[in-house]
Amino acid sequence: MQEFNPEESNGSAPPPGSMFQQLNPVAFVIVVLVIIFFLYQFVGGLLALAAGDITMEDPDVRITRVILSFGQFMFILAPAVFFARLRTHDLKSVFKLNVPKPSLLLLAVLGIVMIQPFLQGYMYFQEHLINSIPFLNDGLKPVKDLFETFEKSTMKIVQAHNWFEFSVVVFVICITPAICEEALFRGFALSNVSKVYTPLKAIFFTGFLFALYHFQPFNLVPLIILGCFLGFVVYFSNSLYIGILCHFLNNFFASYYMFMYGKQEFETPKLAGDELTDTIVAVVLSVLIFTSIIILYYRLRVKPPVETLSTGGAA
Repeated sequence: MQEFNPEESNGSAPPPGSMFQQLNPVAFVIVVLVIIFFLYQFVGGLLALAAGDITMEDPDVRITRVILSFGQFMFILAPAVFFARLRTHDLKSVFKLNVPKPSLLLLAVLGIVMIQPFLQGYMYFQEHLINSIPFLNDGLKPVKDLFETFEKSTMKIVQAHNWFEFSVVVFVICITPAICEEALFRGFALSNVSKVYTPLKAIFFTGFLFALYHFQPFNLVPLIILGCFLGFVVYFSNSLYIGILCHFLNNFFASYYMFMYGKQEFETPKLAGDELTDTIVAVVLSVLIFTSIIILYYRLRVKPPVETLSTGGAA
């Protein structure tokens, strides 16, 4: 009988993490995003239930805010770092932890400011289009009702009644997602996808995944645009800090407006006459200025280091 050799047996076994190391970078990103989505949505949801936040219509706002922040750091940021570490020791390169050029930082901030009128205008005209087509409005009504329930719950979390509460909202809604989601999508995902895709394709692909991740079908196009812009400014500055700042500002504008004017003013009324003309002019100017910023940003770009495939990956 052949003698059992434990060293021989161990040598044939795959090392820890080798399954993830052998995946194509794009497949690796998708698998990790599915795992993180499950952790954040389901495990985070169980934590919410355990903490007593059991109704969508009337959530415990304080508990929900704590769980949202904890869930993003624990189930988005931490797994992103963990899975990145399985493929490389150079986390600084993966997450692009580089000081940005001041000129690119300024242009990125101007870009996120100037795209706001277009995004708001798009949402208005999309809503108007859906409401003006009877069969489309009727067909989408069940979906709209469902997401309006989610929106009402979210509004309770975003609403603040004093400056101290608003500072808590800023941390939960603006700072936490800016750090965690940028690390996941513009750090982990974009770095891996860039190994097999061209820059523009990688930016669009990760921007599309970013939009899908938010699970807001009526905001899909604005989220894709936002995700692509964030990917663009991070990739061509080679700095995640720019993405974090722009993401923070995008969320902060909405949170501040909500705090100052409330939900009634936050909703866009039906426009007509001069108001409609002004909105169209604002949208057109927004697109023109934003496009000019993108062109100038690209000309001043920092060329990122050439990405190479790991031995386990394949195109």
